[in-house]
Amino acid sequence: MSGRPSANYLILAFFFLTGLTGLAYELVWIRLLILAFGSTQFAVTTVLVVFMAGLALGSLIFGRIADKTSSPLKLYAAIEVALGVYCVLSPAIFSAIKGAYLALGGHSAAVSGGVSATFEAPQFALSFLALIIPTTLMGGTLPVLVKYLASGSGRIGFHTAVPYSINTLGAVAGCLLTGFFSLYFLGVKTTVYTAGVIDIIVGVLVYALYGRASSAPVGPRAAVAPQGAKAESGKRLLIIASFALSGFASLNYEVLWSRLLSLVLGSSVYAFTLMLATFLVGIGLGSIAFAPFIDRRKNLIAWFALLEAVIGVASLVSIFVYRELPFVFYSLKGSFASEFWLFMFIQFLITAAIMIIPTLCMGAIFPLVGRLCARDLKSVGKSIGDIYFFNTAGSIFGAFIGGFVLIPYAGVQNGVILTAALNILLAIALFTNSELKAASRLACSVVLVATFAVSYFALPPWEKMVMTLGLYANPVKESKVSEIKGGAPGEELLYYKEGINAIVTVRGEGAGNSIISYQANGKQEARSVAGRPSEAWSLLGHVPILLHPGEPRNALVVGLGSGITLGAMALYPLEAFDVVELEPAVVEAARFFSEANNNALDDARVSLHVTDGRSFLALSDKKYDVIVSGVSDPWITGVSNLFTYEYFKELDAKLEDDGVVGLWFQNYRITPKELKIALGTFARVFPHVSIWFHYTDTLDLIVVGSKAPHRFDLERLKTRLALPAVRQGLESIDMRDSYDVLDLFLIGDEDLRSYIGDQPVNSDERPILEFSLPKLLYMDPLVGVKNVEELLAVAEDVIPPVEVEAAKREAFYMALGRTYGRSNFRLKQALKVFRLVAEMNPKNAEALEQIKAINRELDPGG
Repeated sequence: MSGRPSANYLILAFFFLTGLTGLAYELVWIRLLILAFGSTQFAVTTVLVVFMAGLALGSLIFGRIADKTSSPLKLYAAIEVALGVYCVLSPAIFSAIKGAYLALGGHSAAVSGGVSATFEAPQFALSFLALIIPTTLMGGTLPVLVKYLASGSGRIGFHTAVPYSINTLGAVAGCLLTGFFSLYFLGVKTTVYTAGVIDIIVGVLVYALYGRASSAPVGPRAAVAPQGAKAESGKRLLIIASFALSGFASLNYEVLWSRLLSLVLGSSVYAFTLMLATFLVGIGLGSIAFAPFIDRRKNLIAWFALLEAVIGVASLVSIFVYRELPFVFYSLKGSFASEFWLFMFIQFLITAAIMIIPTLCMGAIFPLVGRLCARDLKSVGKSIGDIYFFNTAGSIFGAFIGGFVLIPYAGVQNGVILTAALNILLAIALFTNSELKAASRLACSVVLVATFAVSYFALPPWEKMVMTLGLYANPVKESKVSEIKGGAPGEELLYYKEGINAIVTVRGEGAGNSIISYQANGKQEARSVAGRPSEAWSLLGHVPILLHPGEPRNALVVGLGSGITLGAMALYPLEAFDVVELEPAVVEAARFFSEANNNALDDARVSLHVTDGRSFLALSDKKYDVIVSGVSDPWITGVSNLFTYEYFKELDAKLEDDGVVGLWFQNYRITPKELKIALGTFARVFPHVSIWFHYTDTLDLIVVGSKAPHRFDLERLKTRLALPAVRQGLESIDMRDSYDVLDLFLIGDEDLRSYIGDQPVNSDERPILEFSLPKLLYMDPLVGVKNVEELLAVAEDVIPPVEVEAAKREAFYMALGRTYGRSNFRLKQALKVFRLVAEMNPKNAEALEQIKAINRELDPGG
């Protein structure tokens, strides 16, 4: 390469490493800023847009500097050192940015809900301040290295393709290492510190080894650009405009394919890592595969057109397999899910089936356009910087349009069709202006129009019912899967909305749609049968209020979902409820559960805030008597940060001194280790914790925390249960009296802390559950039964936290023992209660008989 092969190979190795660190920075910084600004799609897109804007600006600035410097490698070394230093400091910088955001307020938007100008401006401005320096530095490295590498040989196309490919493949490695290993094992800060140190070392080594190296002598212009390789000024404008629109289309595809594949693979951190890695693999391999031919090819505009055409046609053709993807995943899940790495590779293949051909072509286009637009070696840095700028600028608009226009207004499949149409139109425009003969140009255009037309009319419809089955998570019977695949779903889709943050559906089945369920990205979140609320979500609303020692006045609900939890809480005479929900479509879906949620959204006491839960907590100055957090599973990216130590601290900060917090937590597909980590994290924040449980097929836990010991006053409990609306609501889930409520008690504070032991903390810095729980998705869901049995086994104190007069204690214990005895899995607890009675009154005949009967049942042969 350019007469300096050993030097170039080492430089490319360094560039691979900095591609790795660059992707690590991107993933970490986006994570940190989402924690600062919230996980709304607007906040995520804002960060991504600013990140790409910095890359574009850097390419524009440093491309020009590269042409003027006598030592591009010295400039490259300086960029890497500066970038590394900034990155080592970035956690502190981002912490200051978050503080500034809270100081600026955004308060009115967080409290009123929705996206307002007051909410958007601070996010964009502070993201810009946080990211513009490092991303500008990152964007400058490619044109600088292309300037150095191409100067010695004149092979502009080749020396654009190779570093671009190597850096992109380094980004693939960074994506996989960060997404699968470093964030889990090292944590967020250590990951970025390590990446920063690597950049500093690279910069120092490059300077030490090549600091005095200059660009090779630049040859004459004619030797650089053979006939047919240079674009005339008019065509140059077309090429740059087409390249910008190609970047727009590429980011559209990335957004659309990510939403599509989240329906197939789920929304775990590993699924998103694989999607991004696959996209980058295609780009990196496409660039390197085309590298040897670029400088020898004629008719490069025609090649540009051909690549755009293949992107469009391949993206269209891939639609034919969309319907099969959930079934392919389902069929492979049973055979390979127990082998994590093999299953990840299979998911990579599923992702590649959609992405690989278009992304290979995307990767080939960049060096091709670089060859077309770089007129001579003296200005190669500027030329590469300019095309990088315009392509990235197009990508910025693609990220915004894909997420905020195409998905909500056109849908995933129609969004792909429209984007493919853009690729076809670009191909026609490029063919028309290519060096091909007139007849060939016309023929190519006609073929493309015909291909698009035939493909469009042959495309299968977007089958909403199939695509939102959620086979990656929902326990669907094989017979039902076969029925749906054969076109006989047995269900009706009552509601479907491709929202900004998720695809939300409501399904009905049975006579008159008596059974309704709500799904987000296919995963079932709630269910109601004949208007009856689900036990777990209903009790999540009841228990914290019933446990409150005084008369609660207000409450906060994080996560509306089906509205069943809110509906249960609204049965009590509180003055006000604040409800925070991220996705607007969920609000619409909740109205289909109006019977199960008691039309809670129409309650005048309810204030709805469509925003991110953590942003609302950080920006609100209100305090609450009762707070309930009822969001989805902690393995889901975007939800996982609502189960961390920092989130629980935010709940604690908004809780009145005598207040009560209720947290829903999954007890299915989770081992005791992860359960202890989750509960231990919660218990580190709240001094008093207990767990409440109702035996259902979901095995959900209700975890209650408070600053003061939470204890029922038995008389107050009976008074609250006597409220007509409360009594009716509890009877709808077969809770008839105070003892049915007390039967929910699973384990108290002291025993729970003994069960938890010494566990690591699930934190924003090291989000253990986000990375460990997806690996357990396909274990036996009934493992939760064993978790409950283990909790019961360590629970020495089987009496719920209730104040009872001494004179009434024996009768209370007897009634409690009888209630426990109704459930086989609580017989040992019933036995302990009756033994307590026997100790209090050795002459209590019923207690003695119950002890004998339970002993016989527990040990029939004894």
